[in-house]
Amino acid sequence: MDRGLPSKLLVLCGNDHIDTTTATLAQELKGEAHVIRGSPPWFVEVLNINVCKGFGFQKMCRSLGIKMEESITFGDGDNDIEFIQMAGKGFAMKNARENVKVIADEVTEWTNEE
Repeated sequence: MDRGLPSKLLVLCGNDHIDTTTATLAQELKGEAHVIRGSPPWFVEVLNINVCKGFGFQKMCRSLGIKMEESITFGDGDNDIEFIQMAGKGFAMKNARENVKVIADEVTEWTNEE
């Protein structure tokens, strides 16, 4: 049975190697897969180029008849970036990575653990 390529692969690595592993995989797979730093920071996610939370969110909104500009999202990791950018209002959690806070419309007062 041919099921095609996987939607997601996780590459486990130590905190000392997360940035170099992410950069190396991103360079090697450029244009063939999304490579993002995982959350918590001890793995790298390699995603099918057509897979991200943003696409799933867009599909859900369409299915429910909700306009994207009327939606709100919350996130803290690199895998939330498209999701936050696509929403009408995107929030980064207080404990989000800096690159997520930069693209968010607002940053919450609380972490996702409070």
